[in-house]
Amino acid sequence: MERLLADGWRYLRLTPAEFYRLTPREFQIMMRMEREHLHDELERAARIALMHEQAARAKRPKLSDLYKRPTNERNDESLVEKAEAAHHAQEWLAQFTFEAREKRKERR
Repeated sequence: MERLLADGWRYLRLTPAEFYRLTPREFQIMMRMEREHLHDELERAARIALMHEQAARAKRPKLSDLYKRPTNERNDESLVEKAEAAHHAQEWLAQFTFEAREKRKERR
């Protein structure tokens, strides 16, 4: 328990009172998300290092050479594609009947 309390302080900056208010599951979720956050930060730092290296090697780098910002059009297209996929999945599921469950319920 002492080790978990120390990890809560070290990684999450939780006071003992905050730590004891959490359930074990909440604490584990927070610790997992803290690790994911750390990996996100390291990936971001690696991308920045690559951008610096690419900019140093290019003769006259442009911003678009280093970073292409996603457009809303692509995000909108992605949402439309996801909606179509969900609709297709719903149509596919509609072809099945779930009589076996209903029959089991009737037998009870």
